[in-house]
Amino acid sequence: MKKLRIVLVLTAFCAAAAGLSAKGGIEAGYMNLGYTVSGGGISDSQPSLNGFYVGVSEDMNLLAGLGIRIGLNYSYAVDRSAESLIQGVGMKGASEKDHYINVPLRLRYNFNLIPKVLKIQAFAGPVFSVGLSHTQKFDFSMEIGGNTVGGSVNYNYYTGKFKGDVDTDAIETSSLPSYKRFDVALGGGVGVELFNFLEVKAGYDWGLMNRMKEDLADVMSCKRNMFYLAVGFRF
Repeated sequence: MKKLRIVLVLTAFCAAAAGLSAKGGIEAGYMNLGYTVSGGGISDSQPSLNGFYVGVSEDMNLLAGLGIRIGLNYSYAVDRSAESLIQGVGMKGASEKDHYINVPLRLRYNFNLIPKVLKIQAFAGPVFSVGLSHTQKFDFSMEIGGNTVGGSVNYNYYTGKFKGDVDTDAIETSSLPSYKRFDVALGGGVGVELFNFLEVKAGYDWGLMNRMKEDLADVMSCKRNMFYLAVGFRF
């Protein structure tokens, strides 16, 4: 709850800043989420999720071309060919989905290349995120007591539990990953603004926190990295 309050405070600050900002806007774009796992004898990058984000933002001018942008956005990403969570169990049709609320806080610098026509910008800063939902859905079949049991189930990465149209109590979950909802990343990017209205930008954020929780957090680390390419409109 304490971490959630931090994001709520930042969101309230974003709303309060509207009266001080020189320009607000909306933006949307493509997002790619990659996961880097290390520890426990493992060090690799997991298959990535692709999706989009949509949000609003406000700019506060500080000095000349220097300013701060505070945003609030929703992101959705999916991997429809996700790797099996459970080894040794017949499964198919795995689909992993990730929903987040993000609050980016960026220090920005705009350079007027052609006044009132073309600006070049660079930005950097943290992103505070809260996970709404992260699940993997798949169809499976397994032998239990000489009988074949199967069906469609969902695994919740935040609760570490299964839910589905069959009895999932026999599925062992102690070795499966479970994630924390709160995340912090740090990154930056570049962009252009045309006619003080249309903005195109690209950036990358590196996850700072270990998303693993409980016992696995002591031996493994999973960090969430984000690449995005977006278009925005400034008002």
